[in-house]
Amino acid sequence: MVSEGVTRTPLRAEPGEKRVLIKIGPGRTFPQHSHNTPDEVFVVAGTYCDPGVENGRAFPAGSCLYYPPGTEHRAGSPVGSGGCTILGWNAGK
Repeated sequence: MVSEGVTRTPLRAEPGEKRVLIKIGPGRTFPQHSHNTPDEVFVVAGTYCDPGVENGRAFPAGSCLYYPPGTEHRAGSPVGSGGCTILGWNAGK
């Protein structure tokens, strides 16, 4: 468990890459962080939001987000949404 209501499962990745499956409960957020390489998020199921992206706009399953290197972000799922499952990948930290 990363934080209350948030779990992260590492997936197979090529050397130098990181791929993770993250499950976020309703109204919960992943701790704020950044990466020194681009980071991409694909919403597998549920509703995803990040308070720093488009004023916390909700992104449904099938959405893909791109965070440039160094971008602070905090993955979450809105209260009452049922949570979300996301696939995150980047080529570094």
